[in-house]
Amino acid sequence: MNIALHHFRLVDTISKDGTLTKAAKTLHLTQSALSHQLKELERELDVEIFDRQGKRLHLSEQGYRFLRSSEKILAELKSLEEDINNYKNGKTGKLSISMQCYTAYHWLPGIIKYYKKRWPDINIQILSDATRRPLEYLMNGDLDIGIIRTQMVNTKIRYEPIFVDRLTAVICKDHPLAKKDIIEISDFQGEELILPLYDPSYQDTPVIESLIQAQQVKPKTLHRIHYTDAAIEMVNAGLGITVMADWIVEPYLKDRNIVVKPLHHSVAKRAWYAATCKQTPAILNFLECLKMYFAGEDMSVDETEKKTIMQEHVAQQQKVAAASSIKFHKEAILFNATQDIKNYQY
Repeated sequence: MNIALHHFRLVDTISKDGTLTKAAKTLHLTQSALSHQLKELERELDVEIFDRQGKRLHLSEQGYRFLRSSEKILAELKSLEEDINNYKNGKTGKLSISMQCYTAYHWLPGIIKYYKKRWPDINIQILSDATRRPLEYLMNGDLDIGIIRTQMVNTKIRYEPIFVDRLTAVICKDHPLAKKDIIEISDFQGEELILPLYDPSYQDTPVIESLIQAQQVKPKTLHRIHYTDAAIEMVNAGLGITVMADWIVEPYLKDRNIVVKPLHHSVAKRAWYAATCKQTPAILNFLECLKMYFAGEDMSVDETEKKTIMQEHVAQQQKVAAASSIKFHKEAILFNATQDIKNYQY
């Protein structure tokens, strides 16, 4: 059957208004045009939709059947239009977020809480797998917002400055270097150094490794650890030292046997960006929340809310935490520098 959407609207309107004159006015059509459309529909169906009684029109038996379908179709169409408008206005939808390098997201619950108060129907997901190659995930459409440090020259990607941090050395309190006020790159000589995995194909050698190579410093062993939590626990167990951004390591300092020491001023501060390919209202609204958070706005969240908001991420990190709580055995857990470097960027 060749039935168009306007036919469903036509029957629904006539059944409510009762006459062609009123229905034509409601639909902003001439009476003759409306009459023509009705005859066209009845001819297509080969049944009468309305019984004529003077100027009044009453639904026939088949007309009632057609009206039931009309009501369902028009209601679904209205719902669809509302959903699309809400999506376009940033009221509904989903956001996938990831951060280059780090697997720690202790900073995110406060932002999500604030965001959810204004846009409660946006579903926010943390895409942990994208920490290794966030820009590729972004280009493939699998990621909406990447908090990144490494920029790729591509006209499809927009980079929004978010904040600046500084690298610090994370050291066990019992380590001799813990007595120093400032850590030099040369202090890594002969040390068990723990650094994240990185991907050389990004053509952006991490700052620390560039300085180590430039100054010909040779750590005793260079260990590659993917998870932030695991690296911290290894330092806490006295199994080496690591380098992390000041704001990432700060929440880990409580109740642990570790300290942070500033690196020499020659280690430049690093700029972080929010990388996006799409500019939907939901994404733009979240970017504003990011800027507010890193500008020092109060976006605190209690522990109960944090557990609820971060449920997916916490579940994933529990495996790491459980493994980290076991006493570390050097030969069993440390990775040798000759191990294959997998996808990761620091």
